[in-house]
Amino acid sequence: MPALDKYGTQSPICLIRQIIDYTIVFDRDHLEEKKEIHDVMFIGCMNPKSGSFIIDMRLTRHFTMIALGVPEREILSTIYEQVLKNHLSNWDPTFKGWDNRIVNATMDVFNIIAKDARFMPTAKKFHYQFNLRDFSKII
Repeated sequence: MPALDKYGTQSPICLIRQIIDYTIVFDRDHLEEKKEIHDVMFIGCMNPKSGSFIIDMRLTRHFTMIALGVPEREILSTIYEQVLKNHLSNWDPTFKGWDNRIVNATMDVFNIIAKDARFMPTAKKFHYQFNLRDFSKII
């Protein structure tokens, strides 16, 4: 998205808001012509760790806002232990019961990294963004 202008707006967001509010768009070459837009659904998503954190309030009034946090430890254990148990079922029987240990060790390391200030994203270390995608890659 482009940077905010001096009025605190962004052109693409203003265009989306205009379409939602008025259901019309004017032709840039022939300003007397307008095109009506119907039956369009807009869905937006934001990454909480990167990108712009400013959303125009005139646009957000049209959306239902849903925020999801990181699931609890028990929920993550249940999900990833099932996945790993199924994967290890075709392996040698000596690996049975390792699913719980592997998931718990991965969760402990992930929680340490996620809370350690040395691994927080900065201007120089912008690639330090740990989330459940990294956790899933390990499992």
